Amino acid sequence: MARLELTAEACYMAGLYSKSPHTEKSLVCISTGIEELRDRFIEMAVKNLGIGPSKIIMDREDISAGFYHSRVSKQLAGIVARETYIFKTVNEFSRNYLAGMFDISGHVTARGVEIRHVSARDALMLENLGVHTHGDSIRNISAFIEIIRGSSIVARRLAES
Repeated sequence: MARLELTAEACYMAGLYSKSPHTEKSLVCISTGIEELRDRFIEMAVKNLGIGPSKIIMDREDISAGFYHSRVSKQLAGIVARETYIFKTVNEFSRNYLAGMFDISGHVTARGVEIRHVSARDALMLENLGVHTHGDSIRNISAFIEIIRGSSIVARRLAES
């Protein structure tokens, strides 16, 4: 596989990767209770990243999935490291990146919408996109939801309920 092309799907995977508990350098994985999210991760890995279906490691108990691929892992980490430079304006790439972040670590609390473990770099990127944060909390929820609408599985599920 050659260099990872910056596509909407690659940006979504990078968003997932940015908030996933990846402890090994070459591991790209997610752990979620949302089966639809796990299926989307697997589909994108196979179709867009060229990962063979036999290389996908799944754990049905906690609905997690992942694969080992050092080049893909490094390229996704590169996107994450440059997020403030890549995602300066609201477009298909930034929508999908934020949707990936929200799908893997976003949740709704009594106080509003949060994304767990928002770093200073994440906060700067969100601010550039017009989304105001305070710690892990999203302050202008409507602007955030407007950006990720149509790209986020979790946001779609919230809208349906």
